[in-house]
Amino acid sequence: MPGPNTAGPPSPTLDGARVLLVDPYLRREDPMERQGEEQYPSLGVLSLAAYLRHRGADVRVVDLTFERDLGRVREALGSFRPEVVGVHTKTLTLERSLALARLAREAGAFTVAGGPDASSRVDRYLRSGFDAVVTGEGETTLVDLVHARKEGSTLFGIPGVAFLHEGSSVQGPPRSYLPDLDALPLPAWDLIDLEGYLDRWSRLTGDRRMAVVTSRGCPFDCSWCSKPTFGRTFRQRSVGSLMHELAMLRELYGVDYVRVCDDVFGIQRAWTEEFLEEMIARDWGMRFECLSRVDLLKPELLPRLKRAGLARVFLGVESGSQKMLDLMNRGTRLTQVERCARALKEHGVRQHWFLMLGYPGETLADIESTVELFRRYSPEEYSVSVALPLPGTRFERLVQGSPATGENPLLFEGVDGEIVHRWTRGRLRFWRRMAPFASHFRPSTSARLERASDWFGQEVARRIVVGEEAPQVLPRREEPRQSWLSRPPGEPPRRPAA
Repeated sequence: MPGPNTAGPPSPTLDGARVLLVDPYLRREDPMERQGEEQYPSLGVLSLAAYLRHRGADVRVVDLTFERDLGRVREALGSFRPEVVGVHTKTLTLERSLALARLAREAGAFTVAGGPDASSRVDRYLRSGFDAVVTGEGETTLVDLVHARKEGSTLFGIPGVAFLHEGSSVQGPPRSYLPDLDALPLPAWDLIDLEGYLDRWSRLTGDRRMAVVTSRGCPFDCSWCSKPTFGRTFRQRSVGSLMHELAMLRELYGVDYVRVCDDVFGIQRAWTEEFLEEMIARDWGMRFECLSRVDLLKPELLPRLKRAGLARVFLGVESGSQKMLDLMNRGTRLTQVERCARALKEHGVRQHWFLMLGYPGETLADIESTVELFRRYSPEEYSVSVALPLPGTRFERLVQGSPATGENPLLFEGVDGEIVHRWTRGRLRFWRRMAPFASHFRPSTSARLERASDWFGQEVARRIVVGEEAPQVLPRREEPRQSWLSRPPGEPPRRPAA
């Protein structure tokens, strides 16, 4: 087993500089997360904290996830008196991040915004109260910024740092990405209430769950995906480094279930093979889940993935229409979706599908194809989003200047997008709730349910198309449909257990 990851590229020492890092996410104010229990601490914040501490800074972290307000931040500002306050930003937490900047500046601290949203909207954060923005990968940039503040030197020319000078935004050259992820110290788990997360998971699932990152970046180019932090680079940790981290989590905290938070898991086949060999050989009984792609989860890999502990996979299926997948630049085929979904079901691996509605060019027939794909393979979990053109994406450039573009655009062409969205969500919920009972239906009942669903879709579509009668919006199906409601020939219906 390799030793602890404590090395790092040459960088200034910080001589006890006081740095407070804040994760502004409040679970109680996120309506989506209140429906689930998928909370993990921010690995980005914990990685920054570990790196700063390794360089000699005195670091504290305030994690607001389970808090009710900003009280803990006020306490830390008063007792710790940080010289620099760094805030990890996301689109969801914009207003709270700006409120934190005001509090920190009132306490005399230098305020820094980092993370994906600030990297995408540098000017917005600078003109709303932050003294500086760290763009892209943050470790070495933040060390250089803190060092400059401590020494009283200028921020001009520091790679990856943006700030206002005489009313104008000034940005240093791009920062080179860290070439060796094994050189990073392990996340600073001790700076947050990690036991609170683990106890919560244990009560909910019986597992002690934690998140890890095995790589940074994604080389794929989906048109709606924003990559302001790691870009399209791809850098992979060694399997030995990951095994060391998993061993530490297991020994120190009793972790027995891990979420791999990579943008995409399994890009390098040789790395995946080595990872599977190590997990199977160690036989820890540790399960894991990951986000991957249907073109990477090859059926021949699944028996060993399952044996290594794979329990759940998040898949960006997005649409049941090949036309829409091509418009989104997904680089995947529906045949790959179908093959992957079948293989995962055969091996008992849970699937969570990400689906997207409202991408430009989508028609009611495309939506019907998505519902049909969902009905055929019935993933155990799913989530639906409306296409949103994030800053810096190809999607944003596509809709630039469109009257549909706004805070929450519904970009259906020729239909009332909000109604379509609700209608489609309702149909997906119906089929997901029916799935556990599918094997109990007689063939005639299955056929009636499917005809009723098609009729419902046809009638709703007829009423929401703008400017036309749409006598036949959705295609009629003459051939018997093959779906999860269809049983093999000759198999009798099974009745629910008493």
